[in-house]
Amino acid sequence: LGLVRDETENGTLHYLLSKPIHRAEFIIYRLLGYLLLAGTYILVLVLLMALVTSLIGPGDSLIRLSDFPVWLGIGLATVLVLAAYGALYNTLGLIAPKYGVYFCIILGIWEFIMGMFTMTMPSASVPMLSISHWALQLIDAIVLIAWPDTLQYTQIATAFGIDSGLPFFWQPPVHTLGTQSPVAALLVSITVLLLITVAMMGIGQSSFKNREIM
Repeated sequence: LGLVRDETENGTLHYLLSKPIHRAEFIIYRLLGYLLLAGTYILVLVLLMALVTSLIGPGDSLIRLSDFPVWLGIGLATVLVLAAYGALYNTLGLIAPKYGVYFCIILGIWEFIMGMFTMTMPSASVPMLSISHWALQLIDAIVLIAWPDTLQYTQIATAFGIDSGLPFFWQPPVHTLGTQSPVAALLVSITVLLLITVAMMGIGQSSFKNREIM
């Protein structure tokens, strides 16, 4: 929310914009710096989680290597989500510097509710208007690609009335363009998240470019 707004408030924006740099580029560089820090943290965290689960989970070998693609996929989804949220919140901070935090709180509540709807009713239309929906769809697709038997296990649990808990945390991806392919769902989800990021960056750049710096 304060990637660029705080520079205006503390007076350093005049100095930064005196350099040979376009205002639109300034926003991109700020977002890239934010993603570099957050992405590095996420990468370290998912690799640590992959190592822990691969060691404590059941398997034929000491390290269950099949855990790593899933966790790396979760890391990719998280970075894409951080990019979308970062661009969105940064734009709100530029458009409404005084009240942006309130809009962000409302959006946070919305995203949480839509995430819960996605986990329980993935085919619902309303959650498609949230970033969390596409992030969860992306993770569901990655899980199915890395662990193709997940769908079979879910169907077996349903057929025999076994309460596995899996349906609450994972659902087959629905945005497959009619192909039932997790790869299609993966590509669709990534495309939507990138489009949201680019659109929010464009709106933020337009607002910042036309603003008079006091």
